[in-house]
Amino acid sequence: DPELGFSISGGVGGRGNPFRPEDDGIFVTRVQPEGPASKLLQPGDKIIQANGYSFINIEHGQAVSLLKTFQNTVELIIVREVSS
Repeated sequence: DPELGFSISGGVGGRGNPFRPEDDGIFVTRVQPEGPASKLLQPGDKIIQANGYSFINIEHGQAVSLLKTFQNTVELIIVREVSS
């Protein structure tokens, strides 16, 4: 979503994601440089919750629709894999 500054992939029934193909979660695929999310999100982050809505076992289209309804602020809970 250009307004939020990031794009997602994955979800139940979606085309998968480039990070963990066996995982039906919603993943951040792109973060717009200098966008509102650029300092906080990075590709590969898995979105668990957005503004109180669970993103676990959610369809891709439903996740996109929900994100588009959020106006200026989105509070996300994410999981980020850290390489050692």
